[in-house]
Amino acid sequence: MKQWSLLFLFTLTSLCASAQSASSFFPAQSGYKWHYSIATLDTLQNIIPGTERTRVDSLSGEMMYQGKLAKLILTLNGLLSDSSFVSLEGSNGFQYIGSDLPLSTLPPALADSLQTLIGWYSTYRFAQAVNQNYTLLTRSFTVPIDSSTTVPLVITITGRRLSDQTVAVPFGTFTNAKRFLITTSVGTQVLPPPFPPLPLFSIPDTTWISQNTWIVKRVTPTVTINLSLFGVPAFTLPGQITQLSTQPLSALFNPAPLAFELHQNYPNPFNPTTTFTYRLSAASDVRLEVFDVLGRTVATLVQTRQSAGTYRLNFNAAQFNLASGLYFYRLTAGARSETRKMILAK
Repeated sequence: MKQWSLLFLFTLTSLCASAQSASSFFPAQSGYKWHYSIATLDTLQNIIPGTERTRVDSLSGEMMYQGKLAKLILTLNGLLSDSSFVSLEGSNGFQYIGSDLPLSTLPPALADSLQTLIGWYSTYRFAQAVNQNYTLLTRSFTVPIDSSTTVPLVITITGRRLSDQTVAVPFGTFTNAKRFLITTSVGTQVLPPPFPPLPLFSIPDTTWISQNTWIVKRVTPTVTINLSLFGVPAFTLPGQITQLSTQPLSALFNPAPLAFELHQNYPNPFNPTTTFTYRLSAASDVRLEVFDVLGRTVATLVQTRQSAGTYRLNFNAAQFNLASGLYFYRLTAGARSETRKMILAK
């Protein structure tokens, strides 16, 4: 009996040790930066020449966001910048999905339905058994085709941890990378539940995650979507491949300063306060304004001359009696100007 008890304890200890912590896959260094190369794929899943571009993600600290302690990642993609959030709890890696949905520009019924998609999802489950599906979300909503026709749709997002794999990317080779397949499936509810929806299309997304590095590769294939059932011509949704690039380590941790930079506000969506961050490389006459979707100025936050440096400004929408919806903010410094969007969600 004692031998069986010892064997049980040994087995239990081994299982606990094998359940890897999600935090072990995320960089520990403050200010860590990822340089990615991105390219568009054709219908044969080959890279289309001339579509290569770069993206830089920057780990910008931790903050409480929508109820979770989150890693804030600022992204610079060409001239556009954005923010995203990752939360690491036990063996699960959570992503915050939907903060950039342009809800105020959509029909109210559709906007209300898509609002339910916004939230935290345990996308990457490192202790999940291999090749077993898990459901991240299932939502039903209607999409207007024209003024008199709507289509009942069901969106389902599932995950699956695939077997570990050694993956080679431009930056180098990563052994035993965790591999996840995240599939977004869309169907139409022709018959009422409990009948399943009629499948329309699926978009599979494969992601490789390595120890102390996070995402090293991600592939979303090109998919042809046929909605002829609703009188909509078939169209192709381009895929893309994202890989950790060959930037040297010195460039990863000591990037060259940008001449002019306006970050995405965070948090976003916000209620009622958010923070703007921007950088000037030289003294300039600076103007920072907020506009509604009609292009009307609703707030002028900065209108003065400022020296070179990094600036942070808190914005409280309640002080300007702003309603929920989509807004734009524009930074002008000398001859340079840049605009970003943000969502006030009360």
